[in-house]
Amino acid sequence: MSSPFRLFYVTIFVLVVFSRCALFEPKLTTVPDPLVREEVMNEEQKNASKVLKQKVVALKNEVSSQKKTNELTSQSIKISKSKILKHSAVSSLLREKEKLALLKDDSQGAKRYLDEAQSSDLEKSKEETRLLVWIQKEKEDTAYLAMKESLLSESIAELELVRAEIAVKFQESQGKTPKDEDFIKKQTFESQYGNRKTETRKKTADWERVKNEAQKLPKVNIEDTLEDAK
Repeated sequence: MSSPFRLFYVTIFVLVVFSRCALFEPKLTTVPDPLVREEVMNEEQKNASKVLKQKVVALKNEVSSQKKTNELTSQSIKISKSKILKHSAVSSLLREKEKLALLKDDSQGAKRYLDEAQSSDLEKSKEETRLLVWIQKEKEDTAYLAMKESLLSESIAELELVRAEIAVKFQESQGKTPKDEDFIKKQTFESQYGNRKTETRKKTADWERVKNEAQKLPKVNIEDTLEDAK
């Protein structure tokens, strides 16, 4: 195989491996549904299962909504950066026109171009401030999403712990013991739930840190970024 082709395939391999690593998330261990039998549940387990299922659904909706918000913010940042470049280009063009007008001894035209250039500079300055606010919002929203995703994972782990307790009761009712190879053990799910709780505390602390470290910025209406006239 020639060197260029060898380099091509090596590059593709590295990209594939990296993408898999970057997208990898630890999967939760779940209890098989056939072992979660209602006939062995007590009232506390029934209520806990119902409440946790509702909590998981609500958190899934929150996570989905926040992801959409983050996508909108990301696109708004791109628009803001583009508008800053546009204002910069317009100002540059107007100043060149001002120079041309001065060369032609057109003082009225030069004054008009100067005023328009300064107006464009002002809009650029305003947009630069809005961009800083957008970027700060993105940082906070990203940390908030990570916290919510972690809380969702924790809630699912808690639900699986309750399901594991039910599964243990059902297995025991079938004459199985922890010595059986396929016996679902509660300890596995206790450990999983504990790990997820720890991760949620960390993500919550990260979100609080991002908020507390945010620089003081002027109060502006960032939605003005999306107005064509600004």
